[in-house]
Amino acid sequence: MKMQPLKKNLRIAYFPFENDGNRYTDNFKKILSGFGDIAEAPPLKRILGSIVQRRFDILILNWSDNNFVNARTGRISPFGVVKEFVRIAIYNVISRRTIFVRHNVYPHSAVGKSRDLAGRIIALYEKCFDLCWVHSGHLAEDNRFYVPHPLYEVDDAVAASVAQLRLPSRYFVIFGRLLSYKNIDRLLEILPPDMHVVVCGSCPDPDYLQRLQSLAGPNVTLIAEFISDELARELIVRSAGMVICHADDDMIVSGSIIYSISLGVPVFAIETPFIAWFRETVNDNMVVAAGDFHDLVMHMRQHRFDISASDVAVTQGHFSDQSVHSHVAMTFERLGLTQ
Repeated sequence: MKMQPLKKNLRIAYFPFENDGNRYTDNFKKILSGFGDIAEAPPLKRILGSIVQRRFDILILNWSDNNFVNARTGRISPFGVVKEFVRIAIYNVISRRTIFVRHNVYPHSAVGKSRDLAGRIIALYEKCFDLCWVHSGHLAEDNRFYVPHPLYEVDDAVAASVAQLRLPSRYFVIFGRLLSYKNIDRLLEILPPDMHVVVCGSCPDPDYLQRLQSLAGPNVTLIAEFISDELARELIVRSAGMVICHADDDMIVSGSIIYSISLGVPVFAIETPFIAWFRETVNDNMVVAAGDFHDLVMHMRQHRFDISASDVAVTQGHFSDQSVHSHVAMTFERLGLTQ
């Protein structure tokens, strides 16, 4: 059966509308702007008691499940759970269709038994939406649909220099916010003295920063602060590869992998379901998967990438704006957002 054309100028609500320090939001809003007008999904306090009509054709919600867990204690937050279920109930009234973007299996801050419980609550939460987007094909089933994680925009002009850092000719990069769940300290604990790693990004947790500083010997360049886009780009493109240490059960896809691919730079990573799916489905030359941290160090020492222009083109094409737009369009069609 031939699909009906999508309705033009969809009224799209998006949350979060602004997300400082994370370009994902801006990149996705840019892609969605090809379907219609985008507005902020109204905060709960602004819509309670004022529901009179459907205001949107589609409402898209990101990271709302983080509120299920108290970030300070790592345990389930009953207030957060109730608040988010109330919010989606109201959103289903003011929007024709709703989509939940599931970025993690459970919130990074969850600890102990709260991890499994949070995962089960989120599975129930998903059912409150018309469908769910995931950024890894291994999770696409039932009402979950795969939509590629968009590439990050990078400027071809390089206006910064890494010369002042006095790095060796061969080094690796860990880039992004320095958070404890990313397990960067586990790599630094066993990093051989003749292998150099640049660890860069802001670190909001003073205790974790202190731990990284205590592990950072002469073979670690620790830049625990926001760095310019130009410096980040030059550091990564000149490196022997991006290193991803996060492989816990909560992760679906790492934004650092997508950023590295955006620059055509290979990745060393601990094996995860996403990494296995990526190597099997997208490209098996740009990512080396390790079984554990000792295996990761071995690959970093021994492996030399042989990446062709075709490898880069195919991989970047999979995550291109055009590809994301196409996948989004298919889900919108499935939701009946036609003329």
